[in-house]
Amino acid sequence: MGISRTSALKCVRSAAVAAAMAGVVSVAGPASTASAGASCNNGCSQTWNDSGTGFYALKNWCKSGGGNGSWTTKKPTCGPDQKRDYLYPGDRTKGTQDWDVFQVDGGFCYDVDFEVTPPWGNDFHKAFDRRGKSTIWVKVANSGFAKVRDVSSKHC
Repeated sequence: MGISRTSALKCVRSAAVAAAMAGVVSVAGPASTASAGASCNNGCSQTWNDSGTGFYALKNWCKSGGGNGSWTTKKPTCGPDQKRDYLYPGDRTKGTQDWDVFQVDGGFCYDVDFEVTPPWGNDFHKAFDRRGKSTIWVKVANSGFAKVRDVSSKHC
């Protein structure tokens, strides 16, 4: 019997928290190219690219309101403090930095698991089907992460 996506995400998150508390940071796979701005102490957002396709993460949501998985068709631009970085397959934004947004390219479907660390909770799965549609930008909640599982132009 396999492990569910939500259980797997909780196991990975628990291991990451334990490693950070021990002062050890270990990331499997290639080093992340994402490194924007100063570190945050609490409430960081993070995006993981577990798909076979690269995409962009953006540092700031630049909008009021919206929760985990909210999206906009207008690119979040906050002036000179807005940064973006390309996440290659296997990359993730640094957990000590706050990356609030990832880009869902038009013409593709992104299959994503979301999780927000306790006590807020609310883990869920969502597909962003932009086949035949324009690009959108998706919010990642504070103290949460988005794990992009698959990116496809053929299925959703």
